[in-house]
Amino acid sequence: MINLDLNEYRETVLEDVRLASEAEMNDVTSEFNKYMTNNLIEAEEFEDFTECYFEGVGKRNKKIQIDGYDFDEVDKSLILVISDFSNEKDIAIINNTQIDKLFSKMEAFLENSVNDYIIDNYEESNMGYELAYLIKERLDETVKFRFYIITDKLMSDRVKLVKKGEIHGKPVELNIWDINRFFNLSQANMKKESIEIDVTKYLDKGLPCILAVDCRNEQYKSYLTMMPGDILAKLYIEYGARLLEGNVRSFLSIRGKVNKQIRNTILNQPEMFFAYNNGIAATATVAECEQNDGGLFITKLIDLQIINGGQTTASIANAVLQDKKDVSNIVVPVKLSIVDNDKAEEIIPVISKCANSQNKVDEADFFSNHPYHIRMEEYSRKTFAPATGGKQYQTIWFYERARGQHTQEQMKLSRTERNKYLLKNPKSQLIKKVDLAKYVNTYNGYPHVVSKGAQFNMRFFAEQIDKQWKKSDEEFNVFYYQKVIALAIIFKETEKIVTNQEWYKEIKSYRANIVTYSLATIFNHIRKELKDFRFDFKRIWNSQNIYKELEDQIVITTKEIFDFITSDERPTLNVTEWCKKEACWTRAEKEKWTFKNEFLMTLISKDDEIEEKSSAYKNRKMENDINAELHVMQLGMAYWKELFKWATERKLISPMENDILKIASEFELTGKLPSARQSKILMNINAKMIEEGYTY
Repeated sequence: MINLDLNEYRETVLEDVRLASEAEMNDVTSEFNKYMTNNLIEAEEFEDFTECYFEGVGKRNKKIQIDGYDFDEVDKSLILVISDFSNEKDIAIINNTQIDKLFSKMEAFLENSVNDYIIDNYEESNMGYELAYLIKERLDETVKFRFYIITDKLMSDRVKLVKKGEIHGKPVELNIWDINRFFNLSQANMKKESIEIDVTKYLDKGLPCILAVDCRNEQYKSYLTMMPGDILAKLYIEYGARLLEGNVRSFLSIRGKVNKQIRNTILNQPEMFFAYNNGIAATATVAECEQNDGGLFITKLIDLQIINGGQTTASIANAVLQDKKDVSNIVVPVKLSIVDNDKAEEIIPVISKCANSQNKVDEADFFSNHPYHIRMEEYSRKTFAPATGGKQYQTIWFYERARGQHTQEQMKLSRTERNKYLLKNPKSQLIKKVDLAKYVNTYNGYPHVVSKGAQFNMRFFAEQIDKQWKKSDEEFNVFYYQKVIALAIIFKETEKIVTNQEWYKEIKSYRANIVTYSLATIFNHIRKELKDFRFDFKRIWNSQNIYKELEDQIVITTKEIFDFITSDERPTLNVTEWCKKEACWTRAEKEKWTFKNEFLMTLISKDDEIEEKSSAYKNRKMENDINAELHVMQLGMAYWKELFKWATERKLISPMENDILKIASEFELTGKLPSARQSKILMNINAKMIEEGYTY
């Protein structure tokens, strides 16, 4: 019998997909694919998803089909996606025969890409042609192929173990994501799907180890062990970048995966690897151990994540795959921290941050709890959008700082309460962190970064915001928040406009690239060519919609951008890949674009915007001042007195800080409270002393 919760989850998915299809004026299957692959991106199953709808016939009349793809730059795996969307009221079953057919279509697409059949027999303008060309171009660097079947059906209990094989000497991995697997992911609040590793599959007895720390009250243990290089390589080759903690993955994707010094040691002095390399730090939620005559052995690991040593891991695997090097004589030291599942989300990021504090992983990489997101969430919950369309109630734009917040809020409500909740927090006004990054980076002139995919774009955004926040967090005020929401409205409306254009209906490709490049072009023109004018974001916020002059301009610009990115003069055949290059945006900036006078007349003077920005900035500064003063008083005189003593003994404060701490350590006696400026300095001193080891 099918679980009722699963039925409800599927109904919610289908309803969301149908609503998105109507709102976006897009094909319902396409919206299903985007909806489900977004879940997989958030769960870090893969980095991005590029739609690529291609169906045809290959050599020997083999049926070919593909719905989308990604290329993982970290573990060098090519991801191909195909969907089986029933869109029926009742849950259907997907069986072995259907799975084999879908697998065969993806396999045929891959084979007919490599043997040039698609390139020789289909038009260059076809997205299948472009993907086939990309596959051929990157075949040598591809480590493995990952096939994904996504479906709203339920996988039959009779489906046998997923088959794995090889294509062109490279391993193939088939992942079936049926509705139940997506449901389980949603129940886990969109965290990564659990990875279970049977260590005895690789080492007969398991991994020899020493229990170094056992803090039962803290729900934490730590083991020291040594992992053979060939075993570490096998784990990375099998599980890929999913083994890497998010910040380590970020570091590798931006800086590159193979460290030359590590590689040199692996190839030329493998016997010295243990001496020269710091090893890896990792976490897991479960480590099953067995004690025998030979000592203690780890036999099973659940949710293994490498939090430091990603380059070591990737370099060893690369030596096996690319250099055909035997790494069995390499020994890698491992510090393994085991954290109970219910504490993992809280503790593992801290362990990761500390483990990476002495290398080049930036603070911005640890961005999920950055105060920027917290402030956006706060504005989201308390800032009501103007009522429009004759509605007698106001709504909010729900900013989802943590995955699944919008859904989780509904789970504890009755059906009536849920309907009321959705009136106030409509799904059409849900904004995720990756969405926000896309809107802001587009506005700031980085469409090539946006085109690189949600995760890469998010990391770039994190670095930019972290710098701006440290310079002046008062810039992120209610004016900024309303501007971001206006950008969201413009972005969503532009997507609809593109979808509805006759020229787009013929190709149904590159919409994401067209939208980000078009809006970036419009804002860039205003910023550089019309310096005394500004776009009127307040008008968008007040009406919660775009206006006719802007709509007409978007119609013109999107067509011009489409012609530009698909021009025969582009140096990269694959349009999606071309849009990812900075050279594409540099060329776009030099182009002459059409701007209608009617649209330009809607711009406002920069003085009007400065006045409103200044007012919002002052209000935010005042709020920050009050918060700092309150926090100082809430901590209390005794707290500051003890911190003052601790910092003085260790000579960690300047004369100026000494004077301010003296005020804070006596304010209940003297009645003299620290000023707003002094309170901010005190909070900085407090943060600095905590980093030095102060506890109260």
